Amino acid sequence: MLLFFFILFPLLLMGMFGYIYPQIPKSNPTTGSISTPYPNIPVSLIQMDDGKAAYAVAAQFIQISGQQGLFAVSESASYQAARDQLIQGNVKGIILIPEGFSDALAAGQPATVEVTVDETNPTLGSILQSEISAVFSIIGSSMSTQSIQRMAGDGVNPSFVMQPISVTGVPLISGVASSFQFLAPGFMALTVITGSLQGVATAIAREKEQGTMDGLLVSPIPHRSIIFGKVMAQTVRGLIQGFLILGLSMLVFGVQIYGSPIIMVVVMLLGTASFVGVGIIMTAIAPDQETAQMMTMILQFPMMFISGILFPIDQLPTWMQLIGKAMPLYYAADALRKVMILNATLTAIMPDVLILIIYTFLTMTAAIPLFERAMRR
Repeated sequence: MLLFFFILFPLLLMGMFGYIYPQIPKSNPTTGSISTPYPNIPVSLIQMDDGKAAYAVAAQFIQISGQQGLFAVSESASYQAARDQLIQGNVKGIILIPEGFSDALAAGQPATVEVTVDETNPTLGSILQSEISAVFSIIGSSMSTQSIQRMAGDGVNPSFVMQPISVTGVPLISGVASSFQFLAPGFMALTVITGSLQGVATAIAREKEQGTMDGLLVSPIPHRSIIFGKVMAQTVRGLIQGFLILGLSMLVFGVQIYGSPIIMVVVMLLGTASFVGVGIIMTAIAPDQETAQMMTMILQFPMMFISGILFPIDQLPTWMQLIGKAMPLYYAADALRKVMILNATLTAIMPDVLILIIYTFLTMTAAIPLFERAMRR
């Protein structure tokens, strides 16, 4: 039952955050292609200009929005009516074509469209503003093409005049990147590392509390062998949990592996070893099992949010990035992502591997004497 819920917890978090931050397909407004993570956003269109150009632009906006599934456009008679709809939550944005729009275009002057977005949701508002601008960019490019053809004749390529250089994205790997592809390696590292941390600390603290540790200590077994046995047991358990998370992620969320499973095992072993020493140190300090569990939880939950597991660490303030990068979980997750997503070799992730090895050496060097001293008390 414990193993089941230990696996269920990261899967629930992965699913929740994966859908909170959906994948955004590639867009290319210069070719008339606009993709959105939030299809059919309700918006209100207000037509204040009676000119033919204004009506033509409004009709094109509605057509492009419908064809590409960007917006569900409704028309309002006034800005106040549209504003009331936005406040009530019926629409998320307002597009106003003001008076004089057609006259400005007829005079060869730039015409302006006014956009108001729902400011209670800054993320959605930013996306909405960008997508509306992209649609009007497509409409403007079409108008520019027609003007160039009229002025220069059929022998001129309007696309070259308007945009002589275009940019095309080339992915490092095949397939479509998704939030789940980013989250799965992080949760694998989190499960393996926190499992070993909590498992070692809790197991030793429980045996101390129940008195079974005294029986082990008086038996003809070296103390370091006891530690080694606990470490091996939690390492095997952590690896099983990590690969169960990976398998379920592939089945449920469509996660793909592009790198070497052997290198993944090496990274997870180093990640486990880097935190086993921390767990032993906590065991040596904690007087009972409850205290050991509380200490591991205090370390585990902040680490989940500042080590790049749920979202890129670059989004954090600089001082929090420094704290996150001081934890081995960041390097284990970073190495796993590079292997799984970018098909990185062991040489490519060697900086992460070296830091995990150094962390393992330092924590184990401190942990074993502390454990032996605590057991003699």
